[in-house]
Amino acid sequence: MNLPTGEGKAVIIDALTHLHPNPNSIGDQHDLSPEFLIKNLDESPVDMALVTAIDGDEPYRIPTSFVVDCCRKYPDKLIGFASVNPLINPNAVSEFERYITQDGMRGLKLHPRHQHLAADDSRIIPLVEKAAELGVPVAICSTQWKHAPLRDQLPHTIDTLCKAVPHATIIIVHGGGFHFMDAFVVAVANENVFLETSTTMKYFENTPFEDQYLFTLKQIGAHRILYGSDHPEDPAAQCYERTLNILTRHGFSSEEQELIFGRNIQGLVGLT
Repeated sequence: MNLPTGEGKAVIIDALTHLHPNPNSIGDQHDLSPEFLIKNLDESPVDMALVTAIDGDEPYRIPTSFVVDCCRKYPDKLIGFASVNPLINPNAVSEFERYITQDGMRGLKLHPRHQHLAADDSRIIPLVEKAAELGVPVAICSTQWKHAPLRDQLPHTIDTLCKAVPHATIIIVHGGGFHFMDAFVVAVANENVFLETSTTMKYFENTPFEDQYLFTLKQIGAHRILYGSDHPEDPAAQCYERTLNILTRHGFSSEEQELIFGRNIQGLVGLT
């Protein structure tokens, strides 16, 4: 994989996007085809996108094998995270290791809502330990919705995992959602935690919570914040411009924005 180059240009990487073998799997209003994502990237300032698998319920299940194929087809555009479910797959750890060492995946995705697991479930510890051993990050979805028990979706469960595997790098996807203050506390308590901003940044824009949410990001520091769009929920160009405007409005410097928009995730997944 080669990073895009350009004189004086920092690479912009979208740290959360989704694809699916059936482009209309969650409705006609969303196009989950790789072609649509690549078109979005080409029409925006965003250079690359991180694509995550989800080894979970239909219609949200995204096989890692599909993500592997997409990344091989667009090696200069896409970065892949594998997904396995150790609660139902006795070979989850070895399969995950193969995805990393043989198939070019660069991280692990856990989705409590769609995989019916919680971050503090001891059964996921061997898998997270393997990710830490391989030097790849673990992304954990943190938005709350009605498909699973609320308790299993709350960010504070991630603190237990961080204490169990302190050498693992954890990405709290969506930065905690409605519970962003809890995600903030987890990040304060654990320096191995990064906060990804998709959906939550958009949801709280121009609300009384915008200042509070951006305050938490400021306190954690730009070096632990990741930009994401949650494509196709949010078109790449539109999401980038919105996030850029919000960060600028709240006093993030150009150097801090470079970290958030690409340099941080670039370092986490080992791109040079």
